[in-house]
Amino acid sequence: MRVIVAKTAGFCMGVRKAMDNVLDAANKRQRDDGTVYTEGPLIHNPQVLEKLESKGIRTLNEDTDLTKSTVVIRAHGITPKRRQELEASGAEVCDATCPRVKRVQLIIEEHAKKGYSTIIVGDEGHAEVIGLLGYTEGNGYVISSPEDVSGLPDIEKICVVAQTTQDMNTYALTVEKLKQRYGDHEVFDTICSSTSRRQEEVINLSEEVDAMIVVGGRGSANTNRLVQISVDRGTPTFLVETEDELELRKLVDYNVIGVTAGASTPNWLLQRVVDKVQNFKGKKIRKIRLFAEKAISILIGSFMYIGIGAASFSYSSAVLLGIDPRIKYCAISTLFLFSMYVLNHFADKEAAALSEPSRVKLFKEFQAFFIVLSITTAITSFILAFTVSIDVFFCVFFATLFGIAYRVSIIPKEFSRFIRYRSLAQIPGSKEIFISITWAVSTGLIPFLGAATSSLSALPVVLALTFSMAFIRTVLLDVKDVQGDRIIGKETIPIAIGKENTKAILVAISILLTILLIISPMAGWTSEFSYYLIPCVLYASGYLYLYHIRRMPGGLICESITDFNFILASIMVVIWQIFVI
Repeated sequence: MRVIVAKTAGFCMGVRKAMDNVLDAANKRQRDDGTVYTEGPLIHNPQVLEKLESKGIRTLNEDTDLTKSTVVIRAHGITPKRRQELEASGAEVCDATCPRVKRVQLIIEEHAKKGYSTIIVGDEGHAEVIGLLGYTEGNGYVISSPEDVSGLPDIEKICVVAQTTQDMNTYALTVEKLKQRYGDHEVFDTICSSTSRRQEEVINLSEEVDAMIVVGGRGSANTNRLVQISVDRGTPTFLVETEDELELRKLVDYNVIGVTAGASTPNWLLQRVVDKVQNFKGKKIRKIRLFAEKAISILIGSFMYIGIGAASFSYSSAVLLGIDPRIKYCAISTLFLFSMYVLNHFADKEAAALSEPSRVKLFKEFQAFFIVLSITTAITSFILAFTVSIDVFFCVFFATLFGIAYRVSIIPKEFSRFIRYRSLAQIPGSKEIFISITWAVSTGLIPFLGAATSSLSALPVVLALTFSMAFIRTVLLDVKDVQGDRIIGKETIPIAIGKENTKAILVAISILLTILLIISPMAGWTSEFSYYLIPCVLYASGYLYLYHIRRMPGGLICESITDFNFILASIMVVIWQIFVI
């Protein structure tokens, strides 16, 4: 069984903007002891609404006292009259109307002033359509199909628009009927480009797959349209809100499964469904392949794979420092970083539950084992460090203390109104910086401190390389998980400065690191082995590009790709030794 995931599945731009606005408002109001409401359910997804409610974000009721409150207008938009009522209530109004919906509102408003009657092709009673009707100055009509055109009155001139999530084919057929009946008409293509791409993908996927799974809320109009498009093409289609609703026995007879999601479906729900389907496919393949896939999944999900990467990177750092690599250096790096990642997973379960469902399942099943193992590996790294030198021991010791202090609330709760960040973990971008420093210390600084003689001029190059490679890897994974991090309140670098700015910074780091690796042998800082590490930077640039063009897989597969870069460094050592030394 093969699983094909649609490229545009999940949150659209408008929903993402609405989520960002409501979470920003919630963070602000928490500091001001205020309340955040949304004008109607923010999106048509019960799981996301449950998460928002847990953060104190409520849906507005008619009798709600809006004193010291913020009201967020959802992506669907509202009528001008309702906006005036909210502004008159004294509440702070945050407009999260989708820019695509705003464009339709402006078109209707402009033509209503010119005496046009508006024909909206959409779902009567839908929140977006209700909002659009408010701009028609009382001269608006809603139809949902070509057959409804005959029921419209005689109108002198019409302005035709579509609900932004309308079916493309239905809208095209309805427009043709309207043109035939009304001579004076202005027609606008107002279906969201994201909606169009999503629908086109379902059409194309339906020709490649044996069955389709659509993930999304049952109250979501655009999700239901995806289901209908797939059904209309004769493809067996299953609509699920969560992975728990999947009836796997119904998928047994299908070899290729397509998976897509509505515009209000977060990535973590989509990934959970994909993971469950991919795990199920093992029941139809040979036992050897099943065992191999399970072993690989455990290797990556348990952080053992990244531990191997740490050993490989420590080995290559020692070569770049001009010293003989020692097994102890590699072992300290592996054990220390492994324990750090495992303990950090248990300390940050909420984030992991959204971004890494398969890993959460593994750690939940063997929780006691992983806790004991992580503590044992941490202690073992201390012992090994002490046997190397007192400097290395204190290096590991202070790195561990910093890791513990990272999550401890230093500022008393009473001062939280004046000082926003009570711990280092709450400072935006601190996680990425902390992890990258830890990689630089454990894979770069420890070999330097442990060696009797080493090149001091090479140390800055090694630290820059280890820090940058870890930073690029960590930040890219945070870009991928930005939706879940926003909801649980984490302030990563992509959240603080935006995804596009973050990607620009990662590209800049890659360029600067390449330049450093080129000039360091020329300046006599390192050996010519520095040139052999440039492929690692190019590899990192490659997976950044894959993410940019939306070809980067999700889940643990994404980690396996990014973390291979650390192993690639040791491969380059072997190539250097074979062809140069």
